[in-house]
Amino acid sequence: MNGSDLPEGDLPGGEDALDGYLAALAGRCGRAGFEAVVTAARDTCAMLSEGHPALLAGPEGEGFGPALQREYLSLLAVLMTGRTDLEVIAVPAPGGRRGWAVVEPSVAGDPEAADAVRARLTAGEAERAYVSDLLYAIYGIDS
Repeated sequence: MNGSDLPEGDLPGGEDALDGYLAALAGRCGRAGFEAVVTAARDTCAMLSEGHPALLAGPEGEGFGPALQREYLSLLAVLMTGRTDLEVIAVPAPGGRRGWAVVEPSVAGDPEAADAVRARLTAGEAERAYVSDLLYAIYGIDS
């Protein structure tokens, strides 16, 4: 979403603004990446619209690496909010992996505010890891 070729703010043009966003997305990702991102976002939106929980993830493997994951989350944010000005920041995830959070531009541009978001999102990590280890030790359940 952080491209200068994208419309600013809300999508007042409706489909025209979304078409512009998708064209810019295709330019950034290439054909295969664009198809992977759009398919993952479409499937996620379908699950959510039917009232099913959806894990916000894309296809496994190297073909859906961090760059496409960011684009996927950006597209979901545009589809769900109608806004193109939101930004994606990296958030530490379990096992040394990286997750993502969609934030207001003012948060993304303020290192202290971005760190506060990251801290809130990762606050219970030690407790979750402890419970996961405990479940595995007692019941053999790998969460």
